Amino acid sequence: MNPLLQLAALQSGDEQALKMLWHDWAGKVQVFARLQLAPCGAEAEALAQEVTADVFLDLWRHPDRFDGRVAFGTWLLTLARNKAVDRLRQRRLGATLQTELSEAAWQALPDDAPTPPEGLARQQRRHGVLDCLRRLGNALQREALMLWALEDMPLADIARLQNTPENTVKTRLFHGRRHLRDCLQQWLGREEGATP
Repeated sequence: MNPLLQLAALQSGDEQALKMLWHDWAGKVQVFARLQLAPCGAEAEALAQEVTADVFLDLWRHPDRFDGRVAFGTWLLTLARNKAVDRLRQRRLGATLQTELSEAAWQALPDDAPTPPEGLARQQRRHGVLDCLRRLGNALQREALMLWALEDMPLADIARLQNTPENTVKTRLFHGRRHLRDCLQQWLGREEGATP
């Protein structure tokens, strides 16, 4: 369903619209936030879950903040990026990280999680690519590559999100793809070598 229609329904308090937006976007937001929070090491996954919850809580509270100047996905990932940067700042300052969602609010969010075997299979399929994305030394290359390849975001939107010229985004994509290709070739070589 069109996210703009879901946002319109959300403005009238339609919880089903939030569930649909969660179903369509939460996974993308969480993966994006996880890559932003990679410097946090083992805590990155939990922090990415918090960022995702915060993004959707803000969406529930203020669906009217989306003004349509950029694509909905660009806006949502910009919100996630800002929240991830805030988490990094809080972590650097040693602040206590707390989730804004109460247990009741967590319970109200949709539970469309895959079964454990499905989740494991999905995780294994994405493991190589995500591992190589995390290994990219340049965070801006990683971000641009993820937005372009995984989110199919236009270069102009990536440039706007990263506050940089489109040619800079093209350069980041060129180098990011080259590093990703090299990493995946090594990763696949290790996987093939591990097969009996």
